[in-house]
Amino acid sequence: MYLDRHTCENGGRVIKWVQEWRWGYHLMNAIASPFGKFRRKYPEFTVKTAILHLFFVLLFMRELALGLGMISCSAKSLNYELSRPEGGHIVILMPGGATEACNSQLGKYKFVVKSWNGFVKVALRNGSPLVPVISFGETDLFEQLEGRTLHKIQEFFKKYLGFAPVIINGRGFFQYSFGIIPRRKPVTTVVGAPIEITKIANPTNEQVEELHRKFVQSLTALFEEYKYKYLESSDDKHLELQ
Repeated sequence: MYLDRHTCENGGRVIKWVQEWRWGYHLMNAIASPFGKFRRKYPEFTVKTAILHLFFVLLFMRELALGLGMISCSAKSLNYELSRPEGGHIVILMPGGATEACNSQLGKYKFVVKSWNGFVKVALRNGSPLVPVISFGETDLFEQLEGRTLHKIQEFFKKYLGFAPVIINGRGFFQYSFGIIPRRKPVTTVVGAPIEITKIANPTNEQVEELHRKFVQSLTALFEEYKYKYLESSDDKHLELQ
């Protein structure tokens, strides 16, 4: 593990055999539904999923993550993947991370993106298009336990470890009141139009902020365009950005 510690930031180590595991296919659909679908829809691209660096220091978990085509979400890792001279490499990233997971509520769409712009700077430095993606119905799969004490625990984990534990409730094998199996709800992933970017080796804060605003606007427009097709009571549904 020590000698292999930089692999997650140098393109990863995909194992086709692992990616073809049947249970691996279901695992990717369960924990990262848009990612597995995107890889199958665009086989001509090399698609990597960026996740928390912490997972790559955990025994067995790191090997599974690398085999499935995951890389670290650090700036070094993203720059390495997007600067490949041959092109054709795509990185899928969830900027909201742990904060967004803690904010998840049934029927609510709260995206933590306004306060994060590091991914925008990486895109500018590499001239990589930004593509907004939304999965409609994903927040209906589970509900989570909430409370002041639990919130304090989550904030502690988020501050020192980078992730936050959530207590979820879905359905069981033989009943639909409680359990850890996702509820039977449709999830539709919509991929927006790419925002083309001119490569800037050292972007200014103004250039980063301008592109960030454009991305947020595209994300909002994508939600408004498709909410009437994929959400019930769509007039009452709005994208909450933090």
